[in-house]
Amino acid sequence: MDARDYLPAFLAEAREHLQDLGLAILKIEAAPDDRETADRVFRIAHTLKGMSATMGFDAIATLTHAMEDVFELLRQRETGLETEAVDVLSACLDALETAVHAVEVEGEERLDPTPLVERLQTLARGRTPEQELERVGGAALPDLTKVSTEGGTRVAHVVVELAGVTEMPGIRAFMIFQALAPHGELVGSIPAPDGVDRFDGHRVEAWLATTVDDAALEVAAATVSDVVGVTVRDEQPSEVQPAAPAPAPAPAPRRTGATVRVDAERLDELLHLMGELVIHRTAVEALVADVEVPGLTPAIQRLARSSRSLQATVTRVRMVPVETVFLRFPRLVRDLAARLGKQVELRLIGQDTELDRTVVDALGDPLVHLVRNALDHGLETPDERIAARKGPLGTLELSARHAGGHVIVSVRDDGRGIDPAAVARIAIERGLLDADAPALDPQRAVELLFSPGFSTAATTTDVSGRGVGMDAVRSSVRALGGEVTLESTPGVGAVARIRLPLTLASVSALLVSADELPFAIPLDRIERTLRLADATVRSVAGAPMLVVDDEVLPLLDAGAVLGRGADGAGAAGAAFAVVVRGADRAVALAVAELHGQRELVTRRLPATVSERAAAAGGAVLPDGTVALVVDCDALAAHASAFPSIPGPLALAAS
Repeated sequence: MDARDYLPAFLAEAREHLQDLGLAILKIEAAPDDRETADRVFRIAHTLKGMSATMGFDAIATLTHAMEDVFELLRQRETGLETEAVDVLSACLDALETAVHAVEVEGEERLDPTPLVERLQTLARGRTPEQELERVGGAALPDLTKVSTEGGTRVAHVVVELAGVTEMPGIRAFMIFQALAPHGELVGSIPAPDGVDRFDGHRVEAWLATTVDDAALEVAAATVSDVVGVTVRDEQPSEVQPAAPAPAPAPAPRRTGATVRVDAERLDELLHLMGELVIHRTAVEALVADVEVPGLTPAIQRLARSSRSLQATVTRVRMVPVETVFLRFPRLVRDLAARLGKQVELRLIGQDTELDRTVVDALGDPLVHLVRNALDHGLETPDERIAARKGPLGTLELSARHAGGHVIVSVRDDGRGIDPAAVARIAIERGLLDADAPALDPQRAVELLFSPGFSTAATTTDVSGRGVGMDAVRSSVRALGGEVTLESTPGVGAVARIRLPLTLASVSALLVSADELPFAIPLDRIERTLRLADATVRSVAGAPMLVVDDEVLPLLDAGAVLGRGADGAGAAGAAFAVVVRGADRAVALAVAELHGQRELVTRRLPATVSERAAAAGGAVLPDGTVALVVDCDALAAHASAFPSIPGPLALAAS
């Protein structure tokens, strides 16, 4: 089979190894006496080198081989890594990530390793003989005084050179010993026979008690793959020292779980079929309700329980830990903090929290925006923090936790917070506020930060200041069916919270109808339902408003904003109102009927549909019709033109 058939597995494993290497380098920089981490990074680099060589990606293999030499030296040092060393290794990781991406997109590495190899060589120093023997798995040196020379037997010293980049050199050493075995008795070797599994060198040495000539031994050793040179000479008793350094201890085995790599498209297809099963099950349950057959109802109930369990299992299969996103940030924070002249401690909390794979894949970019904003605008320099009576080391916390059927991902910093006066000044300059507008309260200031093109940066840099950050965050999160909020205390810090559904595959919703069209409203966004006949509806500036307790809410016609595409105002033919929570305000949605709670399997909508209606997706009902899943944030945005009235008293005064 062509090695390229294994390309998807290579790409997936290469990304995991590079991510692990980046984290390990930062860990060793902070804790140089962590021998376990030093051993692990060496093994990862060696594995990545072997994988690349096997796949024929020689540039990646060459660079990782040079990195491997540096990582090997980490195992002997007792002091921390210098900044220069970390910078060089980080540059190598960036180059490797770029090369792996190029392999995926173009099928070629697009990497010249020479400049980075030269920089790495300036970090490496020569190994002592003891370190070299430890690296190659120890030695079993012969005592030639105990070798019989009867019958013309002699001791031949066979030195075999392997290619510079050799896949699994330990196996090559074992094969060399096997090839020489028919020609004599192996009385000594480097590596030792019980150390070949740790062998990582390019020279294999064997001492053979033999009667055959040199040419036969050379031919035998040369039959092994990756052998580039063989030399043989007679050994004298005085030329070999009988003692050797103790071999390196075998690395402690890492605990790993039994996993199987499955193509993402297969998981999506499995979920699609599961959705079809749920739809058919619901249809059968509806039919059974009208049929009286002995034993049929209990059988259907058992079938329903089994299918629900299967649905839950399939959904869990798509779940991955948010750690896959979090682990990209230690290097980002370190590099960015160094560029900004800030001291930052990054804390990662709740890395085991699981989310749907699709959500995790799309979460990276919004988090990068939030982390960059926190580092650039939130956290102060050491001098500024000391002047504010804080410690020079700032704290940036990235956390995730479950909250019902959702996950809350937070980015918290203990920096300067958001200054409402500064936001107001910039908003006036940009024409977002009138010069005579009243003073901004903190929450209103926060909302202005989400305005398109808004930025508080004095100058534009490659870090921030281009006015695309928070607006892009909100748009990305809403596309995932979530919401983002920002809270701040001036001088104390700020926290951004992203609330996301556990999965995009299903939703618990209230099924409603308007204009004979079905709609599904996510249950977690519903605050209450009420009959319009029992409520008070007023017209303010031509817009219908629903009076609910201490609130006056815009009243939108579900059929208009979700179906016909009219202006959305009004409640013609509606009997009920459903109060839903949007991103920044509550909205009342007028509907004709309430049909009860449903567990629905959702599908993405074509762009032409989602652009015209405030819908986050669609779901197929048992009768085959499609119900639009209401996008509550889009509803709130649709109601932005309605008057903002704080309560019934203000309405009465108007």
